Amino acid sequence: MPDPLSPRRDNQRSGVLIQERSLPRWPLLLPSIVVGVAPLRNLTGEADKQGLVEGFTDRLLADLYRHCRGLSFAWVAEEPRCGGCLPPRNPRELSYVVYGSVQRGSYGTLRVNTRISDAMTADYLWAGRQEFRPEDVVPIQSKIAPQISRALHILLLQEASRRAVIGLDAGLEVDECLSRAWNALGGGMRAELTAEAQRWFFAALAGEPRNVEALTGLALTCQRLVSNPWWGDPRTCTAASDLGREAVALALELEPAYAWAKSIQGMLYSAAGQLEQAAHAFERALAMDPALAAAHGFAGYNAALLGRAWETMPAVQRAMRLDSSDRRHSVWYYFGGFAELLLGRTGSATALLRKSLERNPSYGSAQLFLMAALSLIGRRSEAGSMAESFRRQYREYPAHAFQQLWLSRSESLVYRGQVYPLFESIRAL
Repeated sequence: MPDPLSPRRDNQRSGVLIQERSLPRWPLLLPSIVVGVAPLRNLTGEADKQGLVEGFTDRLLADLYRHCRGLSFAWVAEEPRCGGCLPPRNPRELSYVVYGSVQRGSYGTLRVNTRISDAMTADYLWAGRQEFRPEDVVPIQSKIAPQISRALHILLLQEASRRAVIGLDAGLEVDECLSRAWNALGGGMRAELTAEAQRWFFAALAGEPRNVEALTGLALTCQRLVSNPWWGDPRTCTAASDLGREAVALALELEPAYAWAKSIQGMLYSAAGQLEQAAHAFERALAMDPALAAAHGFAGYNAALLGRAWETMPAVQRAMRLDSSDRRHSVWYYFGGFAELLLGRTGSATALLRKSLERNPSYGSAQLFLMAALSLIGRRSEAGSMAESFRRQYREYPAHAFQQLWLSRSESLVYRGQVYPLFESIRAL
């Protein structure tokens, strides 16, 4: 399969990882999917448990909002409890309905039953059950919400896969869909190619829903979008983060020792700011496959975000030794240049960032920090020209938007103290 992380080498004018301004249509976003929520019913026979049941419903809904940001939620219209920020919807507007009840269990416990049904047919699509003591309602909530989130994302995967094959040749085999997906990703780090690959991965899943390669590839397209949020609107990017997380988790359930999938899981964690989880995922990936260059490289970048930028260059050097693809080195040179800049080694950072752009002139992250490096070494005229080109391409993304993107990745005070002065230099341009 083609190298899916290789950025495209071209001579287009500078921009932020993508030259065209029209945003692609991302197959993962299904605007018509609305999930109805019915408040849990109190079937304990005890009126004093009503407050507990209503609180359970509220926390469940809040967790679903956090885990399923690509879906829309609404109260079921016939339910009397239609409050808060959720509008009621009629059944014909809904795709699925989440509902359930709390009953008395054995030995003083309570049992919560939750279900997802098809809104039109009322067929059960998923059911779960948990027993808990009343004082343990919060911990049990943390178990139930991810289960429902996983079930909803599987339904989303199925629906997106059905839609992806509309208009395609009915005779296409799964292997052909996968080949076309990897070919698209191999064409470069571009939004429209990543969206095309995503459609082909969905098409492969339509033919084989448990295909590990398709699930992993889909997660990679989501990681690319999350790492380049200017490729879509905020809702699309958050939806990609959630769907990518679930897709790669499914792949790892099917093939637990798949190092590449574990590495992509680490990339998604890192892009979402879950840096410690990312570090653990990269460590596990390298335990499975010590020669996995991507895991070395991204682990080094993740270390810089954790405030340990001195670990980045050794990791990048290992990645480059393991991966001889010159095109791929654009990514590694950027990671190294970024880390060197954080450490105040401006000269070496400038050289590394230039090498990154020699291999991929459209690599906007490298451009962004090369501006800062040039400004810091006194080459303000060159930095200003680069900044002007950058601004023309992305007028809707002022410097503070990029600053927030890089700051939001990490809570490390060391990292924030290192990166903030760089954006002061960028803003000054």
